[in-house]
Amino acid sequence: MLFWRTPWTALALSIVTGSVVMVSTAMAITVVESGTPATVTATATRDVPFGDGACDFVTIEALAARHPEVDQFVVAATASFRATSGTVEIAVRDDGGVWRCQQGPEPARFGRSGTRPLIDRRSGDGTTPAGVFPLGTVTAWDGQELSAFGNEPDPGSLAPYRAVRQEDCWGATPGASRYQKLVNRPNCSGPDEWLRGFGGAYAHAVVIGANLDPVSGDEPGEPPYAAAIFLHRNSYNADGSTRTTSGCVALDIGPLVAAVRTIDPRLDPHFAIGPVDYLRSTA
Repeated sequence: MLFWRTPWTALALSIVTGSVVMVSTAMAITVVESGTPATVTATATRDVPFGDGACDFVTIEALAARHPEVDQFVVAATASFRATSGTVEIAVRDDGGVWRCQQGPEPARFGRSGTRPLIDRRSGDGTTPAGVFPLGTVTAWDGQELSAFGNEPDPGSLAPYRAVRQEDCWGATPGASRYQKLVNRPNCSGPDEWLRGFGGAYAHAVVIGANLDPVSGDEPGEPPYAAAIFLHRNSYNADGSTRTTSGCVALDIGPLVAAVRTIDPRLDPHFAIGPVDYLRSTA
């Protein structure tokens, strides 16, 4: 189907390929007739894909009712606050207001101590912050703005992506001015995170905006709610089983790359993390 936007009509471009539908958003195309083939004088914005996956629309619609400004949810759900395994799925609201599944559900790992509402957790307690958080944006020590990063090349991120530098250290020491900031401290040691040292686990990572803008914990006496909370690649035990995280959400590399390519800053994406009942009723 192909619909052209004029000043008086709405434009939607849908391309059906297998089970995947591409729906363009905020497109502005002008077609000029001049005796030669029509020409496009304004380029359409990037298409937003969705498929026929089995996302949890009950949870997504409950979240959307409390967060009506959000057009894309990354839902990281568990069965309980103690659970360390769960799923990640991504859904988008189309131009008609209908929620569509873009990815998932994919098996995911969470903090070694489960999940906990951000206001109740503290850095180092082993929980993944529960709640609804925007895609995080930070400014690195060299001035680059980023929402994703990696020790491997950009796989096609829609969000600003940083190739990890030798100097990159994500501050996670409560009470220090570098807490929840990407600073120049090569080979920094824990609880700070030297990103290069995380190797494949940080092949690619997306910043979850828990305790960002504003940050609490970068001055003495402030509660250090969370630092260095990412969506990243799983780590593995010797037998190949996946490990829990220190507070992040982790996926296998294939689903992670797909998520990095799907999370779209134009859609005000938010991460909804925690038990299903909590996400439906409270978050």
